[in-house]
Amino acid sequence: MAYVSNLRSGGQARRNRGSEGADDGECGVREPFTLTGQSAPGGCVIFCATARTGSTMVFDDFRNVLGHEPVDSEILYEEIIHRRTTQSWAQLWPALQHDWTVGPYWCVKVMYHYTPYISRFIAGQTLTKTPPVRAFSPADCDDFQRFFKDAVWVHVRRRDVYAQAVSMYFAETTGVWESREAGAAARVVTPAYDRDRILEYLKGFIAERRQWDLFFSHYNIAPLNIDYEDAIGGYPRYLEPLLQRLGLRPARPVPPRRLFKIGDEINTGFAERLRADALALAVDGAQE
Repeated sequence: MAYVSNLRSGGQARRNRGSEGADDGECGVREPFTLTGQSAPGGCVIFCATARTGSTMVFDDFRNVLGHEPVDSEILYEEIIHRRTTQSWAQLWPALQHDWTVGPYWCVKVMYHYTPYISRFIAGQTLTKTPPVRAFSPADCDDFQRFFKDAVWVHVRRRDVYAQAVSMYFAETTGVWESREAGAAARVVTPAYDRDRILEYLKGFIAERRQWDLFFSHYNIAPLNIDYEDAIGGYPRYLEPLLQRLGLRPARPVPPRRLFKIGDEINTGFAERLRADALALAVDGAQE
């Protein structure tokens, strides 16, 4: 599968992944199939994230240091939710094996807010409406966790949730979601500071990161944590714990990074302003 930059169509596919519309969730029932109730054969690595944590970069860095070409990190979202595949899970799973396998591991990235829908799909349900889910329930995730129960779980986080919310705001308003040039001035226009809109992103990210914590706690998973702030300036060193955990060795020489940070001092200024606004308004979860 060819890699498509997130600049495509004004970032529409990425926008759908990060902030889907708020319609009510519905699902039907599909005929039972072979993989329901089973776990994935072979090793898997599941990168768990929220939007704008640098997770696309982390996923690509991981593939890159092992000598693999880029792929769509959120292929489960793309096939199951965005494209509404007509295949069953038993048909889709084998079809995704080749391009998303790194060494002995099948690798993918997921965001919590749509993971319950992947779980339903694995269970044989047909999806109709898929609004973001930001409240953990075991019933929503059991089939997903059961299928990937033997996976290595990687939690990609961003300590500065204010910068994360600002990053989402800039990406949504400018259509620039990533950069393949170090230091490139990708932003054409700087949008005005929109407090209410950025606060909504902030609240959503705070809620969603809580759901991953609840997910890991409920299933007794101890994920390997990767923080954006460590990854952005630590390539390829920050990947060493993951590579060691998986028993993999990087390519020599290590290929140069393919994706780069977009944010600049304007992002920093907006994040500081957002922090002050969130604390003044006593937003739940807001901290210094």
